[in-house]
Amino acid sequence: MIDNNHTTAVTDPTVMQRPATTKGRDTRRRLLAAATSLFAERGYAGVRISDIAESAGLSAGAFYRYFKDRRELMLVLMEELTAEAFDFVRVPWDEKDPMDSVLRSTQLYFKFYEDHRALFGVLVELGQTDPDVGKIWASSRRAFYARIAQSLRRGIDSGKLRVDIDVEVAAELMGGMSEFYAFQRFALADGVVKNVPIEEGARTLAEIWTAGVIRRV
Repeated sequence: MIDNNHTTAVTDPTVMQRPATTKGRDTRRRLLAAATSLFAERGYAGVRISDIAESAGLSAGAFYRYFKDRRELMLVLMEELTAEAFDFVRVPWDEKDPMDSVLRSTQLYFKFYEDHRALFGVLVELGQTDPDVGKIWASSRRAFYARIAQSLRRGIDSGKLRVDIDVEVAAELMGGMSEFYAFQRFALADGVVKNVPIEEGARTLAEIWTAGVIRRV
């Protein structure tokens, strides 16, 4: 979850073009915001197009000027979620203090996940059954793991990190630990994991990460 270039997201070829006018873009954004709120309340399966339109203060006919169906709207939300998450948690790699880089990026990731818990829940839920959502989710995870792997390589090159680790596997394990903890804590929210402050959870995870990869002299 540290600085790297973002990979190209998976895009559904059926998704309509964005509106050309300011009014059209605002209306489209109202529909997306309404859907986000309703998905948080009822889950994806419990929301109809008429519900989204009504919540946005629009007619069902207006909905179809911007999205062909509920699934297309959902795919747009999933694309935007993963792209925004990748950019939001971007933290420059500090060769002198790897712990600080990991800590700050983990804090940002947890904060973003908490703020968007409903959509992450939809992403995990539909990623199992909808092939396009699965591709979006897989692309997002690959991008995060690649970013972590690149940071690990920089740490190895600077002499701060161990040279005897498999960088790709370590990145997947480190990223997976953060992702699953965030899912349990913020999306699942069933009380299995402790409700500690984000800063404490991020620091503990960062300490576990760095303890495993820091080079001992």
